[in-house]
Amino acid sequence: MTAYFPELTIGGQTYSFPHLEPFTFTIPSELAKRDLRVHVTFSSHCFSRGYEEATHPEGEPILLDGAKRQRTFCSIRYRLSLVLPAVIQGLNHPQAKVRETAALRNWAYSMTIDDPSGPYHVFFEVRRAAEDKPQDINLVVESAYHENDRPPKLHGKMGFMLLCGKVYMRQPTSTKR
Repeated sequence: MTAYFPELTIGGQTYSFPHLEPFTFTIPSELAKRDLRVHVTFSSHCFSRGYEEATHPEGEPILLDGAKRQRTFCSIRYRLSLVLPAVIQGLNHPQAKVRETAALRNWAYSMTIDDPSGPYHVFFEVRRAAEDKPQDINLVVESAYHENDRPPKLHGKMGFMLLCGKVYMRQPTSTKR
């Protein structure tokens, strides 16, 4: 089986990504009156940052994201990405709240971490899966990073389980602004 993300060797160190392989988990939905299968995939933005020619480390590969935009490997994002599957599965809790992003198509889950200290934001898109798929919901973790200077623009909160139910039922998901 081919890895979802190929290994990277940078500065003599090899980085592998088995923790970012797609997976599916189930959440109970009162709204849908059934359990929903949520299929999770990750983007390379979970372990890379925007490319800048002037600051890109010499000799390191330039990564391309799904849209073929240039990216730079980020060891901090990589290290933090090791917990992303557990963070996403942790949203399967009645108290878990997510916030609508300013883009109005994505959602964010934010938490405080110790190293580096401060907020860590996980951005994702939630869509109803096609009828011919074994899952009910597709969740794509589009980016995850430690906040270092300016906080993201976020709107209102919604329970993650409610969000999945609304997406599945094709109900509006916008939050109060």
